[in-house]
Amino acid sequence: MFGQLKIVPSADLGEMGPQQGDAIRVNWKWYYSALRLVIWLVVMIAFVIPKTNRNIRIILIFVPLAVVNILWSIFMTFAKMNSTDALEFGLIFNSMAVSVTVLWLVAHSFVRFKGAIRFLLFFVTVSIPACLGPLSYYTEFSNETAMFSALFVFLALTLLIACTLSRRFCKGTYRPVRFVLWLALWIFICSMLAMMGFIIVGSIIFPSRPTFFEAIWILLLAGLMCSLFLYFLNLPYFILGFIHPFYRERFCACLNLKTRNLEKNRKKM
Repeated sequence: MFGQLKIVPSADLGEMGPQQGDAIRVNWKWYYSALRLVIWLVVMIAFVIPKTNRNIRIILIFVPLAVVNILWSIFMTFAKMNSTDALEFGLIFNSMAVSVTVLWLVAHSFVRFKGAIRFLLFFVTVSIPACLGPLSYYTEFSNETAMFSALFVFLALTLLIACTLSRRFCKGTYRPVRFVLWLALWIFICSMLAMMGFIIVGSIIFPSRPTFFEAIWILLLAGLMCSLFLYFLNLPYFILGFIHPFYRERFCACLNLKTRNLEKNRKKM
């Protein structure tokens, strides 16, 4: 099965010539785009395989996933990016949205592990699905896929370290409002450090020599964008974890938060 893909080259030449060239038709087979479904296949696997997910309430995870997709669509409508930028930013969003969803689906399976091992399992859970994203768009490994993979590694570390530090500053107690406030601060700080590392890696993959002030500007802008992106991408998932008992139990178990005197803690917030 295949369809006709019509390609029309265009350029604004003013009065120098026509703005559109001759149309070219290409036979486009359905499996040419099948790789883009691989990353969503990971969600389905994470949804079905763990025994802890065999509960009808697990489908609630698609609520925050739907929310972040709606918010992203609204953002892209007002951003008015060109097609190349829209594709790249969409790749980043889809990859991280899938990774966060997978983390909430499988993280409860890792609660029996302690400390660094649990953190490493969380990191792998976020990083691997995210790194599959570029491979869904690019058919072969290249400098671009290496850059995206490096970015996702730094984003995963930023999110997990920020959550760990927020948990510590909540003194290991379930305090949702305090947690999200600390999370905003630590995501911002960790994003700045992560973007510094990403810029260094990027300069190795794509050798360039920006001036000192250009490097500072890139760092500040990238760090701010990264922190806002990660925070608002994860906030709907945390809200689900706060308001629904099923996911609240998972949230507290994964971060090893004490839930004793829960009503008393709510009064303190």
